[in-house]
Amino acid sequence: MKTSNKKYEITDIAHETYPFLHRIRALRDIGENVKAGDLGGFVEGEHNLETELSDSAWIFDDAIACGSAYVNQDSSLHNTAIACDHAYVSCGSALYGQARAEDDAYLRGAVMCGNAYASGFAQIICGPDKFKPPILSGHCKVCGSVRGNVKVCGAGAVLPGEEILNDLKDITVLISDSGRRILRGTVKDTLRPRKEHALQKEKSKKRGMER
Repeated sequence: MKTSNKKYEITDIAHETYPFLHRIRALRDIGENVKAGDLGGFVEGEHNLETELSDSAWIFDDAIACGSAYVNQDSSLHNTAIACDHAYVSCGSALYGQARAEDDAYLRGAVMCGNAYASGFAQIICGPDKFKPPILSGHCKVCGSVRGNVKVCGAGAVLPGEEILNDLKDITVLISDSGRRILRGTVKDTLRPRKEHALQKEKSKKRGMER
């Protein structure tokens, strides 16, 4: 197949079940894990995966990006994960297992694994603390908005129009088939001098202004 970019080529290796999809092959080293000549997953066309050499976005294993789905900004699909329809996977998001981003789902700095689904107009967005990305796992289904330190697992669900927003670093919102819980970090049980607390608050304020 013809390829116009210098990052990867779309090979003639067709998907066994969906012959309109073809494997990609790296033309250059991409990031730390992809070497020139490595085969990747499947795409429908160049519109599914960023072509800029500076962007390490990649589709691994037997993962798929098709339809009008787009993977960019150092994001990745692994195993047999799928991004389809108009899904947008960006800002370092990663899909593993049989995770699926479909319809108009928008992922920014999110992690999905297991059999998790992001459907409808779902928005799975990393909060200010990028070390605590939203994580979807198990057989959960998210059709609403999830941001920050939130974990949706098991058969947990976020309904269309529902918003679960948590930008707190030391508190995790856990949504599962057993209900919803707040998990507190042990650091919150430690008392600190007023001076240290004020200094930390001032640093947090400065970081917010820099953004």
